[in-house]
Amino acid sequence: MVSMATDSERRRMVNPRKVYPIDPGLIPLFDRSGKSNRGHALETCMMLELDRRGAEVGYVHTAGGYEVDFLARYPSGKEELIQVCASLDGPATREREIRALLEAARQHPRASLHLISLDIPATFEIPRNITVHAAWDWLLQGNVHA
Repeated sequence: MVSMATDSERRRMVNPRKVYPIDPGLIPLFDRSGKSNRGHALETCMMLELDRRGAEVGYVHTAGGYEVDFLARYPSGKEELIQVCASLDGPATREREIRALLEAARQHPRASLHLISLDIPATFEIPRNITVHAAWDWLLQGNVHA
C-alpha cells in the first residue's frame, strides 16, 4: 500500500492509499472489467522495483488536482518524482503526464523528474528537466539511483 507523500499525518490518514498486488499477474483476479490492464500492470512493476531498490514511496496529489504516481525517497537522500503510463503516443496523455510532473516539482524541488512508458514516440517535445525512460531500460538500471 502506498500513502500520499505528505508531512501531515492527518492528510496521509484521510487520503486513500493506493494498493498494488505483489505480482502484476494477480491484477485480473481483482479487476473483472475486461479492460486492458497494461497501465496498472506497468505501475505495479515500477512500484515493486522501487521497493526492491529500497525507496520509501508515496504518491503526490498537487494543489492543482493532478497526481504523480510516485515520490521515491532513497536512503542516500535522493528523491525522484516518477510518472508511469503505458503509452505516450497521444498528445493529450503526454500533456497531462508532463503537467502533473512539473506541478509536483514545485512541491518537491529536490526531486528529479522521470516519465516512464512502454511506448515512446520517436519525437515529441519534453521539458529539459524531465527524463523519459522506456520501461525496460529503467527496470534494467537496477540500483543506479539509490
